[in-house]
Amino acid sequence: MTNIRTLDLNLLKAFVVLLDECNVSRAAHRLSVTQPAMSGILNRLRDSFDDPLFVRVQHGMQPTDRALALGQIARKVLQDVGSMLSPPKLEPEKLNMTLRIAAMDYVQQIIALPLILRLRRLAPNLKVALLPVQGQNIKSLFEKNKIDLALVSQNHLSSDMFQSVLYEETYVCAMSKSHPMANTTLTLDEFCELPFAMLSYNGGEFSGATDIALQRLGRTRNVMVSVNHISLLPQLLQESDLVAVLPKHLAQTLPNVHLQNPPIPVDGFTMMMTWHERTEHDMAHRWLRDVVLDVLS
Repeated sequence: MTNIRTLDLNLLKAFVVLLDECNVSRAAHRLSVTQPAMSGILNRLRDSFDDPLFVRVQHGMQPTDRALALGQIARKVLQDVGSMLSPPKLEPEKLNMTLRIAAMDYVQQIIALPLILRLRRLAPNLKVALLPVQGQNIKSLFEKNKIDLALVSQNHLSSDMFQSVLYEETYVCAMSKSHPMANTTLTLDEFCELPFAMLSYNGGEFSGATDIALQRLGRTRNVMVSVNHISLLPQLLQESDLVAVLPKHLAQTLPNVHLQNPPIPVDGFTMMMTWHERTEHDMAHRWLRDVVLDVLS
């Protein structure tokens, strides 16, 4: 009996061709080998399976019962090996998995609706979990297999992480459309006198990127309210004299607000998508990352 470790898959392929043709010459022609070479292959098959496999009859060769039984197995093995070596095909409509996306809450606000609507259409069996990441170590979440993707600013990442740029973020000044300064191009003095609401992801902070920009000019502003979730911002801006300096992608989603550029340049940031090495080559995850990029492009 042959040892599986020494069995040549090419022998199995030749065996199946011999079963199809029951003729050494025709089998040799199909495999583009000489007739003597084909006869040698048949002898190796006989040695491997300890069976004559084919016996001569009046009009060629006839497979033995063992050859017929082995043929069914050989065809299945070759089919399975062919499937292993064939490029996999993704069928999004059949995806049945959960995609866990960690993101800052304002990024969830930007991506959740368009992404979920797109995936409901393309992959209706896919589950999506949106998870907060404020104050958490992204790399640690990946290593503990708690998330599949993270949508965060570049300063949350290290250079050794798999990553892709989503977009460049800038800041705008947002206020109610009925605010007394809504139709005025703000001067620096006017800007510094306004009462501000600030989005503080860590909670309780009254200083951010805008204040750093002001400090360079020796100026300060009046931050009166600090919130750690975007849900309060729309009503605060609409129903009070509060103003906010917000990432533009977020500000554009808020209802009934007037947007204008602040009177000083405020350093923006790069929003990134990052993932773990275990999903780098996974076909489904690669497709899902492409969908995220397409939604946010």
